[in-house]
Amino acid sequence: MNLYEFEGKNLFAKYGITIPKGVCVYRGEDPVQRYRELGLSELVVKAQVLSGKRGKNAGIRFCSSRDEVENSVRALLNMDLQGQYVAAVRLEERMDILEEHYLSIVYDTKIKQPVLIYSREGGVDIEEVGEDKIFKQLLDIRLPIVTCKATQPYSAMDGSLRHFAPCDDILWSTIQNCWNCFLQEDARLVEINPLVKTREGRWIAVDAKVALDDDAGFRHPEWKGYAPRTMLGRRPTDREVNAKKIDEGEAWYRGTAGKYIEMDGDIAVLFSGGGASLANMDALYRAGLRPANYTEYSGNPPREKVYALTKVVLSKPGLKGLWIAGGVANFTNVKETFQGIADALDEVRPKFPIVVRRAGPYEKEGMALMEECMRRNEFEMKLFGKETSMSETAEVLAAIVKQGAN
Repeated sequence: MNLYEFEGKNLFAKYGITIPKGVCVYRGEDPVQRYRELGLSELVVKAQVLSGKRGKNAGIRFCSSRDEVENSVRALLNMDLQGQYVAAVRLEERMDILEEHYLSIVYDTKIKQPVLIYSREGGVDIEEVGEDKIFKQLLDIRLPIVTCKATQPYSAMDGSLRHFAPCDDILWSTIQNCWNCFLQEDARLVEINPLVKTREGRWIAVDAKVALDDDAGFRHPEWKGYAPRTMLGRRPTDREVNAKKIDEGEAWYRGTAGKYIEMDGDIAVLFSGGGASLANMDALYRAGLRPANYTEYSGNPPREKVYALTKVVLSKPGLKGLWIAGGVANFTNVKETFQGIADALDEVRPKFPIVVRRAGPYEKEGMALMEECMRRNEFEMKLFGKETSMSETAEVLAAIVKQGAN
C-alpha cells in the first residue's frame, strides 16, 4: 500500500524524523480557516497524490498570502494530476534551504534484502544522479545502523557511509530513525527526497514516500484507518472496495482472492496466478478485446473466496464475455476454485459467452463440474485444458464475441 505524503510524514514524526509544520485541507473544508490555524505567511501548497513529479505538473505551488493559498487549494482539488485523484492538499511552511540530500531504504526483491541509498544530490529523481554520487549499502534487519562516530563492529552496515555523508549527528539520527520506521512499520520503501538542511542547521524531511507491505497487515490493525486507495491513484470503486474485503476475516491466510482493479472494457476476467494474469491481459488486447477488470486469485483460496470474487467480477454492467484462465497450477485445487465460480454463475446466470482454460490438481473433476454448470444453465461456454495455450483461448472468446455482435 502506497501512502500519501501527509500519511508518510505522520509516520516520520512518530519515529522522530523532523517534518515541516503543516496541515491538510480536504474537500468541504475551508482553506482560509486552515491557513489561519497554521499561522505562517510563506507556504508551500502541495497536491496529495500517489504519483511523483508533482512539481513538474503544477501540483506544488508557493504562496505568500491568504488569497493565493485559497485559490491554489481550490485549483488543486479540482485538477486531474496526470490522471491521479487529488485526495487532499497539504499546506506547509516554506523552508530556507541550504542543502538538499536524498535518503531512502528500499526492499530489493532481487537480493531479498533492504538497501540504504544516500546521495548529497537530492531534490531530483535519483535516476538522474550519477552512480559516483550515490551510496548504496545492504542492511541487516537484525542490527541497528552505525553512527558517524561509532566504532562498534556490529551494525547493519559496514560504516563506509561515514566517508560519504557529512558527520552530522542529526543527519545520522535521521538515518537511524528511517531504519526504525522501515522495520517497525513493515515498509517496503521509506524515501525522503529531498532531505534538506536549512540555513539554521536543521535537517527536515520536506517530502515523504512510504510503501507498506500489504502482507503484514495482520500485524497492523491501525492500517484500517487509512482511506481506501488504488494502484491507479484514483478513488476505489465500490467493487474494488468489496473485493478487498474478501481476503479479510477468518480465512485471510488461505490464498488470495481480493485483487480486483476495475477497467473500462467489457470482457470480465478471472485469472489465476500473477505472471500468467499479466500475459493474459496482453493476449486479450491482441485479440481485439478490452478487459473490464484485472483480477487474479492464487495460493489455493477456498471455494467461498472464489465465489465472492466471481460475484464482484460479474456485477459490472455492460459485460459481453467472461474469460476464466490460468496456467497449470501446482497446488491450487482446480475443482474447489471452480466450485466457487460455478456457485456464482448459478446465481447470476449471465447471457454472454464464457471461455475457460485451466489445468492442475483435480482438473478433470473441475472441468466436469463446469460442464455440468454449463448444461443446467444453458451457457454458451467452451472448456480448454493445458493442450491449448491461454492466448489461443483469448482468440476463441474474441471470435464468439465478434460473431454475436454481427
